[in-house]
Amino acid sequence: MPPKRRTAVISSVRSPVLRPWKKLSSEDRRREIFRFAQFNRGLAITLNLAPDFEALLKRKQQPMREVSKRLNAQLNSKDLRQLPATFVLEATRDTDRLHLHGIYIDGGIPRKSVAEAMRRAVGYVGGRRGARQFKSKLVYEGNGWKGYLSKDISFTSRLLALMSENQLWWTSRAMTQLVRADYESRRLGQHPANLSTAPVNAAS
Repeated sequence: MPPKRRTAVISSVRSPVLRPWKKLSSEDRRREIFRFAQFNRGLAITLNLAPDFEALLKRKQQPMREVSKRLNAQLNSKDLRQLPATFVLEATRDTDRLHLHGIYIDGGIPRKSVAEAMRRAVGYVGGRRGARQFKSKLVYEGNGWKGYLSKDISFTSRLLALMSENQLWWTSRAMTQLVRADYESRRLGQHPANLSTAPVNAAS
């Protein structure tokens, strides 16, 4: 008699591991955002700032409030207010130069439209330098990109004399709503667990 084959069973019942979204820490929520982006063709962004805008942010007690205000204004002007996006402000260690890293999910929106809005939000740079102001590529490993974005966050927070490292992050309302809905659906077992819905391993 041939040996019995073992069949892997993936349960779609409510998970005892996942806590309600409202009980997650800011760090756990960001981890879920990057997980979601990885499996939904999210794009990693690097956005360089115009010198005058960078100087302005260095004078602000809440620099990301200024970033979010300008991003929202420019996205709204192009009817992109529902664009799911997350950004972190980072300083380069050897030069103290500020720039933004992040992710967004385009949902079929042309890259050119997103790039135009974001470049104008942080001070449009023209010419040869402008060609490198906005860079984007697919996110293949969400935790890896999140780790890269977090590598200099303590240094940046000290440089800008911020009260909390959380002040360096901004997430659009559209991104929060999208990821929260997906997370709660998984937590409540409303769709089967699979590669695209399994929770991120914090240690990976």
